[in-house]
Amino acid sequence: MFVLLVELQADQGRSEELESLLRSLVALAEHEPGTLFYAVQRPQVETDTFVLYEYYEDKAAWETHMNSEPVQNKIKCFESLLKVSPKIIFHDVVSATAISNGPRT
Repeated sequence: MFVLLVELQADQGRSEELESLLRSLVALAEHEPGTLFYAVQRPQVETDTFVLYEYYEDKAAWETHMNSEPVQNKIKCFESLLKVSPKIIFHDVVSATAISNGPRT
């Protein structure tokens, strides 16, 4: 399993645009082979910050996701909406439980 966390901070006044763009990434990831879990979250206390949790079958699935034309186009779009560069942290799974595909919001 290949897991990462991405933290994005929207530039002032750009949070809603960034949220909309990130929601569209979830819709893309939903149909990608090898993508196990893809969630965009927004801390309640830092409303200009977004956190993406991404779980893939392996590094190759993540690379396929990142190198796809639709994802590359979206990355180009959201770069102008960010206050600072994305913070990306790769993780090793120590322990986990099953994650089901619940309703998307």
